[in-house]
Amino acid sequence: MSVVLNISAYARVLIIDTQVVLETKPLDQLPWAEFGQGPILLLVCRQAQSEIDAKKNDGRLGSRARSFNKMLDSFLETRLPAELSAGPPRVDVALVANARIDWDALDDLDRHDGDDRIVAQALHALVSDRAQLELLSHDMRPRDGAITHGLRATKLPEHWLRAPEPSPDERERARLERELGMLRTEQPLIEVRVEAITPLPWRKLVVEPASDEQTETIQSAILRAAPRQDGEDAFGLSSLSRDYSFDERKRKWRDRLIAKDLPAMHLGLQRLHAQQRVRITIENAGPITAEGLSLEVRSGNTTLHSKPYYVFVFGKPAPYPRAFHDPLRHMDFGRLGPASRHEPFTFYIEEEGPGPVLIWSCSSFRQEKSFEVELSVELGTGTSGKAQVEAVVTARNMKGDVRAQLIAPIVDAKMRFDEVVDPATRHLIADLAFDPLDGIQSDDDVRWTRSDGSLVRKD
Repeated sequence: MSVVLNISAYARVLIIDTQVVLETKPLDQLPWAEFGQGPILLLVCRQAQSEIDAKKNDGRLGSRARSFNKMLDSFLETRLPAELSAGPPRVDVALVANARIDWDALDDLDRHDGDDRIVAQALHALVSDRAQLELLSHDMRPRDGAITHGLRATKLPEHWLRAPEPSPDERERARLERELGMLRTEQPLIEVRVEAITPLPWRKLVVEPASDEQTETIQSAILRAAPRQDGEDAFGLSSLSRDYSFDERKRKWRDRLIAKDLPAMHLGLQRLHAQQRVRITIENAGPITAEGLSLEVRSGNTTLHSKPYYVFVFGKPAPYPRAFHDPLRHMDFGRLGPASRHEPFTFYIEEEGPGPVLIWSCSSFRQEKSFEVELSVELGTGTSGKAQVEAVVTARNMKGDVRAQLIAPIVDAKMRFDEVVDPATRHLIADLAFDPLDGIQSDDDVRWTRSDGSLVRKD
């Protein structure tokens, strides 16, 4: 049979909720003087004992639960309250048993709820004077249950509680931020941006093929304007400057014009209108140089061009007679030697396209430096709804990569051939999203292509 605990020597006797042990600042450091000059007795009922025992192996609360139980070991041996704080005020702790609970008489309390069980055990506590008891809890439910049944209740002060423990997600985020901070001191801090230069949304234009009449108008005008060669001089003799390759070159040009170029004019117009511009910017915002840096630009549903492209919608310009020395004029002597790559801080093009990937490299990208490049994005048959362009930066002395992405919305449009170009003058009517010939300094600033996308050299 349980012994009744004599509590007459104490000025205040508090039956404590489990959170008083587990969720407050250290018990011996709490300002107990706020509850009077004492002495004060803290009682732990059976339900609170079970809840504290259940936390002995908890990663966050285990040490506190074990320390509190160890303090109560002396009570189990002597049945005298254990000293928590010598004070003033003096604070002791003891376990308290309870008489058998008539749950039918407490029909508003749930025997399976922990808070209600603490209230019921407090109401049936085996102490010398139950009128001295009051419940100490931060939660509303047990305090309300106690007051409803005539037991005094006191709210645990807010400033007694420990600061909230971070959630597992917050702890993981803090760990990653610490690791990131360490990495930033050991490797380059690279930032990359991808932004649209051509205003969004981008338009994807489908052009209807030219009619037979429109094609005939354009073909006749081009053939009439094609250069001719006078093969004789003033004395009726063959000119020394006669180009004997001209007739064959012109025949090939004419055959291709009629068979391939003019039937594909609408495709060339589509490609001209499909050109959009994007800017890639990378910065080394940290104190460490990025060694062996690589900038890779990718797209899964567009074609990328490292320089603007122009389309010979009406075929390549007609050939002209060449003087005997003309081939020398077109030789690019500057490209006879190997390209110099001795500048460590310079970006060099490694993969210039057109294609799904463009690559630039820099052997040493110094701290607090930036690099900016503009490129063309060609919307094609595989581009639907949105265009995707991604920039990925890697370096030898950098773990992982840094990347940024542009998702550009696409609107579809369809126009007749003569709404896009005037067949009589071959002048464009519909405005281009980007004019590749605007402001160019030389032919090398533009990539010249046919309507079918094949590359050509502009004479």
